[in-house]
Amino acid sequence: MSAIASNSQHPQDVPEEEEKILNYLLGVRSLLGQLKQNRRQYLNSKEVQTIYQQVLTKVRELDEIRKNSHDTPSNSATTLIHSSELHNRVDSVLDDVFQLLSLCFLTVGLKNSAPATYASLSTVQRLLEHLNESNVFTHHDLRPIKERLLEISKIVEDSSYKSDSFGENLEVIDEKLPEAEREFYEERNKNKIEEDLLLRAKLQHCLDEYHSTESKVEEIDPHLTSIMEKLFEIRRGLLSLAASSKKSNPSLEKDMQTEGKYLMSQEYVEEKVRALEKELTELESHRDENGKFKSLETNEVEEKGQGVLNGLLDDCHDLINDLSHQKNGGIELDAKLQPIYEQLIDIKTSLENLLVTRRWTLRETDLFTFQKQLGEIDGLRVNGKFPTASGDSKGQSILLYLLRRSYAIIYKLLESSEPVSESLQPIHNQLSTVRRCLLELKRMGGVNNGRELYPYQMKLASLDNLRVDGKFYDSDGNVPEGQGTLNALLAECFDILHELKIEAQERAEAESAQQSEAEQDDANARATDNESSRNDQPIARYLDAHNQYSNEDEDDEDEENDDASERSYVDEEDLDTEASAHNFH
Repeated sequence: MSAIASNSQHPQDVPEEEEKILNYLLGVRSLLGQLKQNRRQYLNSKEVQTIYQQVLTKVRELDEIRKNSHDTPSNSATTLIHSSELHNRVDSVLDDVFQLLSLCFLTVGLKNSAPATYASLSTVQRLLEHLNESNVFTHHDLRPIKERLLEISKIVEDSSYKSDSFGENLEVIDEKLPEAEREFYEERNKNKIEEDLLLRAKLQHCLDEYHSTESKVEEIDPHLTSIMEKLFEIRRGLLSLAASSKKSNPSLEKDMQTEGKYLMSQEYVEEKVRALEKELTELESHRDENGKFKSLETNEVEEKGQGVLNGLLDDCHDLINDLSHQKNGGIELDAKLQPIYEQLIDIKTSLENLLVTRRWTLRETDLFTFQKQLGEIDGLRVNGKFPTASGDSKGQSILLYLLRRSYAIIYKLLESSEPVSESLQPIHNQLSTVRRCLLELKRMGGVNNGRELYPYQMKLASLDNLRVDGKFYDSDGNVPEGQGTLNALLAECFDILHELKIEAQERAEAESAQQSEAEQDDANARATDNESSRNDQPIARYLDAHNQYSNEDEDDEDEENDDASERSYVDEEDLDTEASAHNFH
C-alpha cells in the first residue's frame, strides 16, 4: 500500500503542545503557495533559504517536544519527525512544506543542494512502492533509481554537518561577534544537524524500500529474454491504448478535436486489441502443460524468470479484458472508478505536455499540485485496489498504470531540472538553442564561408553583453544561481563557433589552392596544344608541296632541289588566294 494510504490510517488529532507549530506550518504552506502562484515575480534565493531556516527551527522545536514526551534524549542522533508511531496532521502539513521548499530550491537553481533532494526522494519512494506492489519488474527498471539514490546519497553526505569530504561543515563562530550574530550562527548550526537527520532518515527509508524491491527481482534466463521483450512490447501497446482513450462527451467533442486529445475511434482500438491478443496467443503456445514458457530459440523450458513472464502474461490478459469493454472510444468503468480514470488521464496528459515544453513553461513548484493530486488518488486505494460500487475489478490495472506513469513523468521532470535560477532560464534556453544549432552545423560538415556564421556571432555577442563583470544579473540587480552553468555554456558556444570558422577558412584555402592548381593545369595544357599546333602546320604544308612534285624526274631532283623548292612556293601563291598565302606564312 502506498505511503499516503497508510498515513491516512494514522490519527490526525494533534497533541496540544504541537498545535502552535501546526498553525505556524499552515501559515508557511499558505505563504509558499502564494509565492508559487505569483508568476509576475521570480522566486528569490535568499527569501527561500530564510524561510527554510525558519522552518528547520520549528522542526527542531517539534522534535524536542516529541523526545521529551517519549523519554528520548534531546541530543540523540535520531529524529522523531515523520515517525510512523507518532504521525499526525503536523507531519502531513510538514511534508507539504518540505515538498514546496524543495521545489523552490529547484526553481531558484539550487538543484544540487541537500534540501532540493527531498522532492526527488518522495517521488522515488512512490515509484519503488508501486514497483514492489506490482511484482513485475527487472534490474532494468531498478537501475536508474539506484543511480539516482547514489547521487542523492553523495549530496546528503557532502552537505552533512560532519562530512567525510569537507570535514566539519558547521560554521565557526567568532566569540567577538555581537550576541545577536552569534545566536544566529548557533541557530544555523543546530538547523544543519536537524536537516542532516531528516534527510538521512528520508534517504534511508528509500534505500530500505529499494533493497526490499531488489530482493524480489527474479533473474531472467538469457534464453527467455526474447519472450520477455515480446510480452513487454504487447503490454506497452495495450497500455498505450488504455492511456490514450477517454469516453467521449458529445458536448465536448468539438473542444477535444481542437485540442487533439483522446481522439481514438472504437474500431481502431478493437482492431489493435485483436492484433495484440493474437500475438499474445501465439506466445502462449510456447508454454508446456505446467504453464511454463519454453525458449523460442531452444524450445526448452528454463526455470529462471518464469514468475516474471507469467506475471506479464496476466497483466496483458487483464488489460485486454479492460479494453474489450469500450464505448465511444473510451473505457466504461465502475461508477466510482470512472472519475478517477478521467482525472488520471488529464494529469498524465498535462505532465506529458510539460515534458515537451518544460524549458519554456515549467516552474518546478507547479509539480506540487500534481504530486498532491496523485497522492490523494493514491490514498483512495484499500489493500492496493480502488474500491468499487459493484465489486467489479475491471480497470484496476489501467488506473494503476496511469498512476505509476504520472509518478514516472514527475520523476523525469525533476531530474531534467537545470541548476539555473528561473530568472536566468530565458538566457539558458537561448544559449542551449544556439549550442544545438552550432553542433548540428558541425555534424552536417560545417559552413562554406564565415558569413554563414554571422547570425550566431551576433546572438552570442548580444548574450555576452548581458554580463556585467562576468556575471548575469536579474531585473532586481541580484546575482541568481547558475552563473557557472551559463558561463560554461557561453564559452562552449564560442569555442564551437571558433572551430567552425577555422574549418571554413581551411576549406576555403583548400578550395582556392585546388582552383589555382586546376587553372595552372589548364594553362599548361593550352600552351602545350598551341605549341603542337605551331609545329605541326608547316610540316604538313611542306609535305603537301613535296607530294605535289613527286612525279618529276628523279635524276634531276638533286640538281634542281633548290629551284623546285622555291618554285613550289611560287606556284602556291599563284594557286591560292592572298588570304591562304598569308595564313601559310
